Amino acid sequence: MRIVPFEELYNFEFFVSEALAKGQNWYSRNNIYSCIGKPKPSHTLLWFKNCSAKITDKNGNVVLAEKNQVAYMSKGIEYTVEFFDTAPNQDDSVVFHFQLKGSENEEIAPTLSPKICIKTVDTSLAIAIDEAANEFNKNIVCLPIITSAIYQMLGLACQRQKRRVVNHKYKYISEGIELMENNSDKSLNEIAKLCGVSEGYFRKLFREYSGENPIEFRQKHRIEKAKQLLILNTHSIGELAEELHFSDIYHFSKTFKKITGVSPKEFVKQN
Repeated sequence: MRIVPFEELYNFEFFVSEALAKGQNWYSRNNIYSCIGKPKPSHTLLWFKNCSAKITDKNGNVVLAEKNQVAYMSKGIEYTVEFFDTAPNQDDSVVFHFQLKGSENEEIAPTLSPKICIKTVDTSLAIAIDEAANEFNKNIVCLPIITSAIYQMLGLACQRQKRRVVNHKYKYISEGIELMENNSDKSLNEIAKLCGVSEGYFRKLFREYSGENPIEFRQKHRIEKAKQLLILNTHSIGELAEELHFSDIYHFSKTFKKITGVSPKEFVKQN
């Protein structure tokens, strides 16, 4: 299984399948769950809706979960969960089981250790989780409701984990990273000045962060967005060039062909 950490999963194309969600009451089950000796056949997201818990994997790693947090447990691992503050006649937790694969159908996981991936579930996400859990009681289950909730949780976990990494390791250029990722039309020199660093130092840190030269990074992601809009056929080439902050149609077309190997018009014909 390929490990793709949450902060890298943020930019990674992945797919959820075989999704299931249901509410759980642990008060009536002695407040214990264990799959020691029985490796999990699927990935798990566990929302501690009305309880807290202690998760211990077979290697002795311990994770403490508080009420309204979400824990992730990878497919194939073994662990025990002790639940606290449970009560009768309520959903103490909501569990999601699913398979997780990359675009080339390889199995992936953000980590092989139990992890609190969302520290606070807001109201909108709580509603989505509850709606997904309610599907379990129906004869005809709407799978998109369940998979949508899973994507929302994974997306939020990726976003928050990536933000923590940026704010910790790349705090000096965090504002610049955000501008680059939001497709700002500011020059690199302007972005570096906003961060209080030289352009050369910004380039160095940004390459370390993204693995790419900042100019190449910006052009590549602009062209990816252009490809999506060309397929949707909602913009002319001139409108695309302007919206994506290229200096003119010629600059856009030249960059597009350099990155994709074909002109924008040829790309539209092929797709």
